[in-house]
Amino acid sequence: MRKGLQRHLILGVIAAACLALSATAQAAPTATINVTVTIQNLSVTATGPIAFGVVTASSQTVSSVASTVTNDGNVTETYSLSITDPAGWSSVTAAPGAEEYALLATFNSVQPVVGDFTYADHGMTTLPVACSATEFAGDQTGLSLAPLTVTSLWFRFDAPTTTTVTTQQTIVVTITAAAG
Repeated sequence: MRKGLQRHLILGVIAAACLALSATAQAAPTATINVTVTIQNLSVTATGPIAFGVVTASSQTVSSVASTVTNDGNVTETYSLSITDPAGWSSVTAAPGAEEYALLATFNSVQPVVGDFTYADHGMTTLPVACSATEFAGDQTGLSLAPLTVTSLWFRFDAPTTTTVTTQQTIVVTITAAAG
């Protein structure tokens, strides 16, 4: 019986060794990796138009309503602002003269007053100017806005000292979104 037991033990050890070898020698025939990607979507929307109505020469007027500006993209955005001059007038970032005007903008939660705007920080030009912690900033900014962030953009119009243009003029404001 001892020989039979010894033989079963030897066969058991051999079987266990074969199982161990086969388990470590076999690998899965395939492997998978999930790779995901999301395309950057820069998008901004704004409400308008903003109507100042009839203003007098040499006056400064703050808009009675704001444009609601929304980051509709899927990344953090920083805005740049620019304007297009109407025929007959030129924009300036100082007190306007004859046939000149200034359009100033600020992001603010409530209607600002005339003195809340400065030419240096809020004056708009025909070239895009990026928003910053001070540029176009009130108690809100156009800087590093998370997706779905809504801000209020207010305007101040400084009328020409004198002008021959007395029909309604349209100044186009462009808001450009960039990642960041």
